[in-house]
Amino acid sequence: MSHKRRTQNYAFHGLNLSVSSSASIATCLDTRFQMLPSNGVCAETIFFDFESVSNSQGHRFAKPPGRAKAFYQLEGGDASYFEAEDQLYLSYQDRVRVLCNPGSGSACFSVLEPEIDNLWLASHLLFTICLIEILKRRGLYSLHAGGFSANGKCLLIPGTSGAGKSTLTVASLRANFDYMSDDLVFLMGRPDGFQVLAFPEELDVSDQTASFFPELSFLLCSPKRPGWRKRQIHPIQVYGAKVAPAARPAAVLIPRIARAKTSVVTKMDPDEALLEIVPNVLLTEAHSCRAHLAALSELVMSTPCYRLETGRDFDRLSLRFRELLAS
Repeated sequence: MSHKRRTQNYAFHGLNLSVSSSASIATCLDTRFQMLPSNGVCAETIFFDFESVSNSQGHRFAKPPGRAKAFYQLEGGDASYFEAEDQLYLSYQDRVRVLCNPGSGSACFSVLEPEIDNLWLASHLLFTICLIEILKRRGLYSLHAGGFSANGKCLLIPGTSGAGKSTLTVASLRANFDYMSDDLVFLMGRPDGFQVLAFPEELDVSDQTASFFPELSFLLCSPKRPGWRKRQIHPIQVYGAKVAPAARPAAVLIPRIARAKTSVVTKMDPDEALLEIVPNVLLTEAHSCRAHLAALSELVMSTPCYRLETGRDFDRLSLRFRELLAS
């Protein structure tokens, strides 16, 4: 395996994400962040360093000593926050270890070879956890949600994996909405209210989602990427979508899959909506956690919230989305 390293830069709303890694991880990240090209203009650089090791005894670092608390349920792994040092330590079956310093904006990854088996784990799940925490310290607060927009206003579809976010995002793309994300957006406070910042990347779709839409049937005839649970589509290549970098929130729709053909949208109490999205807050450093919780609370108090019982009437549902954006 070649150990030649590459450094890539991606732009995210005034921040530069600088990543040093092997060629295989670099290719994976390039695919993920191809809609975040670097423009050479940034206020701060955040550093991510990936290094491959041949066996678990060769990992670059061990779990730090001292008192720690679990901050994320990482099945089969360890997600610990060290308050005194203000560090995150992540490990998944000892295949990938991460040591993140969110205050200074850096994270080191130690990835067990063969990398191909650990690409998704390192470049998506663990990378995203670190990025969320680093951006939280800089006033950008994550929301696990799909997002799409029109005329400068967006609909947010928060939910855990399996809630149907990607299916609804595909439905919105088919209806010519602008694309923001199928899984993750960030909230930034402004004097005139919240702005939703897009985090555009490839859509991850399940086989079931692909089966709903005829134009995605080709996905079912091709193998999945090694280590990936879902299949990927590029919103611009498949749907000719336009990426909306930022928008004002017009509505929050919290979905759940219904056993019915027809979707139902009903008004939702802000407190109930807040309870659904509170798990977005990683319980680490106290001040930034309070700020994140306050941002989510302000979002649901200032934006109409709805429960979406999702049926199979995707074309009709896209018309309802336009009504909510126009209201």
